[in-house]
Amino acid sequence: MLFQGILIECFQKINQERTTSSVYNLLIGKKAIQTIQDARFYHIADYYGIYPDLTKTDYYQQLQQLLERNYLLADDEQRLQLTKKGQEWLTANKTTLAGFYGSTYKNMIESFKQRFLLFIQTFTNIAKNEYRFIPITDNHEIEQFVKGFYKQYKHRSMVLLQQLYKELEHALSMVSDLEASMFVDRLTSFSSYGSSLQQLSQDYQQSIPDCYLTLQKVFYHLLYVQEHGEEYSMLKLFAKDLGTADTPLSQTAQFTRRLLKKQHTFEEIIQIRRLKANTILDHFVEIAMHEEAFPFFDYLDSTIYEEIKEVVHKKQTYRLKEIKNNVHPDISYFQIRLALVLYNK
Repeated sequence: MLFQGILIECFQKINQERTTSSVYNLLIGKKAIQTIQDARFYHIADYYGIYPDLTKTDYYQQLQQLLERNYLLADDEQRLQLTKKGQEWLTANKTTLAGFYGSTYKNMIESFKQRFLLFIQTFTNIAKNEYRFIPITDNHEIEQFVKGFYKQYKHRSMVLLQQLYKELEHALSMVSDLEASMFVDRLTSFSSYGSSLQQLSQDYQQSIPDCYLTLQKVFYHLLYVQEHGEEYSMLKLFAKDLGTADTPLSQTAQFTRRLLKKQHTFEEIIQIRRLKANTILDHFVEIAMHEEAFPFFDYLDSTIYEEIKEVVHKKQTYRLKEIKNNVHPDISYFQIRLALVLYNK
């Protein structure tokens, strides 16, 4: 029940303040500023982008099951809240949901996975003098990485495999037996093809989403240990030059940021970018989330900030509409969003 457990925790934390689609957007890693803000404000950034290929059909099927089994309940506005049963499940099982680092490794995990998996396939085949096999990925950059790796280390292939085996043995000793076993079954090596998600689902009697997320969790674990431990020289090579990023600025926001750095005014940026004012304001909020030195009070005086902060405290909400209805009418949604970023710094 890993996937459904994640859904339960997400809806518990957003506390009926967002729609069902907001959690879907979080899980697939949508780069919209609202989704990025939700991840931070509601402390669910660890789940950001952990399931990029999740379909809406599968997502809503899982939600429907939680509703039918009385873990979640929909209110009149179709916002979901936990039932007593859902809260009891979360209290008893919350530790099983730990171990995801979605926002931290969002831009690393897919490349790291493919590098790792193709390396094992390639080097186990070469170690057996088998040079003709169908690569498990057709990603050109990943293939070039492993080819470069091979050119540099081809005379030490067995040594590298032994070192990787040692590192994996140590790293996998820290995860559950289920996670370690499923992870190993997924690997493709010489004369052994890794199990598909469908096969894993049948073998382990787990749903396909649970199998996918179990594997993801192990890869997050490998990324974490290689970053924080000195004994993972091979795993560090697979992560090399990928870099960590906590949902970095979108490309279009980076352009706006460069103009801000050159002291262009808001009006000038609109003219230069030829974008709508609201789009530029979205960029400002996105930039504010990632820059410690953002000049908040160029756009938001302290009196307005204190008024917004007081409403957040009093109403215990981050809902923009709720806050807007309880502050001075002249305070804009942009100022509220900017204040919320500052409040959560």
